[in-house]
Amino acid sequence: MLNEGQPVPGDFKAAYERKAPISVLFYEPSQGALYPQGLDVDTMVSNYMSNLRSRYPQIEFFSYNINNPGSAQSSKELRPGEYGSLAAQLGVGYTPYVVMLAPQGGGYTVENVFEGYVPPPVLSQALFNLAAVSKGGNTSDADVTLEKIKLTKTGGGIEYVAIKNQSKQTIGLQGFTLKPLNPHTGQVESNAKGLLISGKLKVGPGQTVAIGRTPNVKGPNGKKVAGTFEGGEEMSLSPGDQVALLDSGGAVASTITV
Repeated sequence: MLNEGQPVPGDFKAAYERKAPISVLFYEPSQGALYPQGLDVDTMVSNYMSNLRSRYPQIEFFSYNINNPGSAQSSKELRPGEYGSLAAQLGVGYTPYVVMLAPQGGGYTVENVFEGYVPPPVLSQALFNLAAVSKGGNTSDADVTLEKIKLTKTGGGIEYVAIKNQSKQTIGLQGFTLKPLNPHTGQVESNAKGLLISGKLKVGPGQTVAIGRTPNVKGPNGKKVAGTFEGGEEMSLSPGDQVALLDSGGAVASTITV
């Protein structure tokens, strides 16, 4: 969730409020640290992003000089090019830093974060995935977020999945499923093997629950999972794959990159 009480650029805020897919680059011009081949990494990545933006008109691109945060106390006081609190809110580390955000529920989910040098094909694929996932949209009335998927040590199955209830009402997860997204279209692969939450598991407002392949699996907090799912061991996922959480009616509630 963007803290709009802190100073953030007006154009970024406008894109955020209309739920556009967003790509943000923070760079340092003419920085001293050079790669062995003598190339300015920040300039290279900045040029890559400039060249790629025309391919993805549905994505809002923003670029900020990391040395120009400004000193404004509100968004209205920020001057053109100043980013205010945005870098802090996005957890910016060293530059070049690229973060890609997809609309999710009342806020956004972080789809990709890149720090340092990134080759053009990797950036292009990430932007393609961002555009595809955002085009598919989150169509469920259930305001839940996939917070984490832990894969098994072998086979690409799922050890556990953590789901957070972003709403102010208790949500029942029975009948929710997890399905992979097609890497080319960004759409749910309905015929693919997936995960099914069959038990009467409920999650309270603002709470996160972990569901595992067995009752003895420990979730991200070190405690045993709150429930179990069916079929997750057969999904054969790999790091970088994208999956969607579907509600009991088959509508997309959340997406995440493994």
